[in-house]
Amino acid sequence: KVLAQAAPTQVKAFGAFDAAVFDKDDEVLDLRTKELIAIGVASTTQCPYCLDVHVGNAKKEGASREEVARAVFVSAGLRAGAAYTHGLLAHKISEQGEDLEQFQEPGDVKHLRALRKASGGSVEAFGEFDAAVFDPSDEVLSVKVRELIAIAVAATTQCPYCLGAHVGNAKKAGATDEEIARSVM
Repeated sequence: KVLAQAAPTQVKAFGAFDAAVFDKDDEVLDLRTKELIAIGVASTTQCPYCLDVHVGNAKKEGASREEVARAVFVSAGLRAGAAYTHGLLAHKISEQGEDLEQFQEPGDVKHLRALRKASGGSVEAFGEFDAAVFDPSDEVLSVKVRELIAIAVAATTQCPYCLGAHVGNAKKAGATDEEIARSVM
């Protein structure tokens, strides 16, 4: 109410944007899928208000507890994966110290070996967790929907490594450019 009074034009524009994103008549992504994507993003941003709204909306659209749980674990996997993959930059900085010229550049994945060697088995444990999150035999949510959630989370966390991997995985799972665009929005 206060925001609507203080910035009425912006609140109206946001309402139109929100209505377009969650359009029930969208033929590209159904509302249930969009709400599951929103749950993944809300879990990432840790917004209790968004979680409350989007879990409620997902349930109204027929989403099960199991589907909501899968969306949450895709988010957890992406957050952990982003920390892990960006950990390679910590090893690069440690290795190069004051000689570091370029913080992030193509080919930096070579620093993952150092991280893996020093991790005490946690890299392997993450691999098992990630495999469980995206297990194709888990039929609660399709691989495509899980990858669309992952794309939205990767866009939210601004992780280029995650975006690259999950856009490719989504396309392999049959996602269209329109579905990918909807998941980002």
